[in-house]
Amino acid sequence: MPINSYQDLTEKIIKKAIPLECLFELTYKCNLKCIHCYIIRQRKKELDTKEVYSILKQLKEAGCIYLTLSGGEVFLRKDFFTIAAYIRKFNFAVSILSNGTLIDEKIVGIIETLHPISVEVSLYGLKDTHEKITRVKGSFDNTIKAIRLLIKKGIRVIVKTTLMRQNAADLPRLYRFVKGKGYAERKGRLSVEGGAFISPRANKETTPLNYRADNQQIKDYMKQIIGMRGDFNKLPKPSEPKENDIFCAAGLTKCAISAYGQLNPCVQIRLKGNNDLRQNTFIEIWKDNEEINKMRALHFKDRVDCRGCSLVSYCFFCPAIALLERGSLTAMLPEFCRQAKIKKEIYENIYK
Repeated sequence: MPINSYQDLTEKIIKKAIPLECLFELTYKCNLKCIHCYIIRQRKKELDTKEVYSILKQLKEAGCIYLTLSGGEVFLRKDFFTIAAYIRKFNFAVSILSNGTLIDEKIVGIIETLHPISVEVSLYGLKDTHEKITRVKGSFDNTIKAIRLLIKKGIRVIVKTTLMRQNAADLPRLYRFVKGKGYAERKGRLSVEGGAFISPRANKETTPLNYRADNQQIKDYMKQIIGMRGDFNKLPKPSEPKENDIFCAAGLTKCAISAYGQLNPCVQIRLKGNNDLRQNTFIEIWKDNEEINKMRALHFKDRVDCRGCSLVSYCFFCPAIALLERGSLTAMLPEFCRQAKIKKEIYENIYK
């Protein structure tokens, strides 16, 4: 069938379950100790250089275009430069997630050769707040230095932050600080993004949930984010999903690969087994894994507890967080409802 439109292309990609996007966790080693981190290191051997090469080659053959390199902290891999040189052979559209503390002139030069879409750098507040969250002194100054080096080279930087009780008061000042201190010398090279969801750790341990912001903090944060988009009156109203809408792109057009060589639908949905890339090829697991295929078959109508809910248009539903907290990909989660109520109130005031 000929492809006549973007919609045709999208439908074909979904029908064939082509893994367009992959987040590759190259290591779980990290030089920070962030209080909300979801990663649990295990006593397993991480992928060696040749194993990474093999997986990258298989990703390209499977149709992957967008490759995100993540950790831990990616620059703690001693072979990162070697891997970067190998990545260039495949012309992936590369993004890098980093805390920025190890980025110096040499590393920026290597990053530049990858022609990345962006480097996403974590920043959780101004100096005192940031370092209370990372629990490492000097981490703020090192991250700011990295942002400046990257922008100087013309590399797009996305400052990523997470709303928490600990930093809610700091975030408006953080946005102004990043935007107003001369770090955005080149238009379009710097942006700030954030989210209000904190998930349990990968082993379902729930300590990070204690850091979730309260209702007023979330409300203030959402107003700020919406306000940054421009005129309130021009904002599109949230639309209600249809029964046959795709449940989630994870396991369909997106995937994740762990530092131990496990293929998963995303970084927070860890499969129970039969997903080891040291034992099977990417395509074998991607096509035949029972858990992945079950997830692909899910649609909005399978969220039985949420059908008919007045908040559904405002709900940021993540099956991975539902699975970690409630044990089911389709479970209704009180945290989703709490934030959806706040978002609905804000939008209703906009459209009065």
